[in-house]
Amino acid sequence: ARNVLLDNGGKLKIAGFGLLRLSKLSADKAKLARPDDQLDPSNIYMAPEIHKDMIFDRGVDAYSFGVMLYEMIEGGVPFHPKPAEEAVKLMCFEQKRPPLKIKSKSCPWELRELIGECWDQEPLIRPTFSEIIVRLERIVASCTKQGWWKDTFKLPWYGNEGKLEFIRKKQKPDKDFMGGSDFDIEFSNLHLRD
Repeated sequence: ARNVLLDNGGKLKIAGFGLLRLSKLSADKAKLARPDDQLDPSNIYMAPEIHKDMIFDRGVDAYSFGVMLYEMIEGGVPFHPKPAEEAVKLMCFEQKRPPLKIKSKSCPWELRELIGECWDQEPLIRPTFSEIIVRLERIVASCTKQGWWKDTFKLPWYGNEGKLEFIRKKQKPDKDFMGGSDFDIEFSNLHLRD
């Protein structure tokens, strides 16, 4: 994912999504202030409700995360090699999702299920990040125990001894995207492979 950066400390940082101008409608609802100027028809990480210029909430972040998880497992964006604009049309307007081509042995059903829920067309189905963290911790523990960890994700890095660690940090309210989140998520203990 082009919006995922690796810092000097080995932590992944998600970047580039804070440049949108929002009209905050309530504590947990927003809408793009100027959709014609901000919508990128090729942004596959943007949830359907944003592409359709609808009111949205934190579920858009879970959607983006689901697309990133798919990319991590498959080693490419959904519907590759189709152009990004076509993939956005399929996912956001035709409600289609690409199948996971990876063998089921290498990708536990819990992870497949999580991806499906994260990028569900219906925002109410999408899990919160608190739920995502708990589920990913269980998936990582299971993959590590069964030796699947390094085979599951097609990434140039992996965690210490197959462990993915999450850090929850308090965030100042003025930096909060939707006005209600009390933590930021960082992936840590990720190192470049030799």
